[in-house]
Amino acid sequence: MKKENQRKNDEFLSQTLLATEKIVVDLGYECVNVVSLREDGRSVLRIMIDSIGGIDVRDCETVSKAVNRYLDANDTAETAYLGDRYYLEVSSPGLERPLFTPADYERFIGKEARVKTSELVDGRKTHVGFIADSNDKGVTLDTEQGARYLPFADVMRANLVFRGLEPQPPKKAKKRNGKNGKNEKTYRVENNSSKTAIEEEQLRCS
Repeated sequence: MKKENQRKNDEFLSQTLLATEKIVVDLGYECVNVVSLREDGRSVLRIMIDSIGGIDVRDCETVSKAVNRYLDANDTAETAYLGDRYYLEVSSPGLERPLFTPADYERFIGKEARVKTSELVDGRKTHVGFIADSNDKGVTLDTEQGARYLPFADVMRANLVFRGLEPQPPKKAKKRNGKNGKNEKTYRVENNSSKTAIEEEQLRCS
C-alpha cells in the first residue's frame, strides 16, 4: 500500500513540475529549475526563472500568482502530497547561475564554473575552471592544473563563477531594487486567500 501511494505521489509530483515549467515558459521566462523538497518539516515548491533582461520582484510575483492559480485549480490529489502548509518560492539564478543539466554546461562552454563532486577527482572535490567541453556523461574543465573530466554521476552541485571588479574600500550600503545580482534577496508576501492554505510565499529575486 505504501509503495502504491509513493508511486502515485511521484506521478502527481511529476505532473505538477511539468505543469509549472510550462506556466513559466508560457509567461515568456526561462525555467532554469523547478523542484519540490522538504525543509524544516514543510514542503517547498522552488522555482528558478530567468530572462534576457534579468529578473526583479515583479517577475517573481507574476510567476507566483500564475502557479498559485494552477495549484488552486488542482487542489485535489495532484497537489495533496505537498501537505496543508507549504512554501512557494520563486527566485532568479543571480550572476553565479547554478548548472543543473548537460544542456546547461554545453550552453556555457567557455565560461568559468565551480563544480563540487561527491568523490575525489585528481585529489580534490572542488574544481574551478573554464568549461571546455560537455556531453551527456560529463564535463571537461580547463583548470590551472590542466584539463579535468568530471562525470555528471559524481557532480553534487555546480555554478558559474562571477569575477567582479577589484575589491574597493567598504562604503555605506544603499538600498537598491535592481535586477540580477550575485547576492540573493528574499521577498515575502502574505497570502491568506489561497484554497491550498499557503500562508506565506517566499519570493527570492536577485
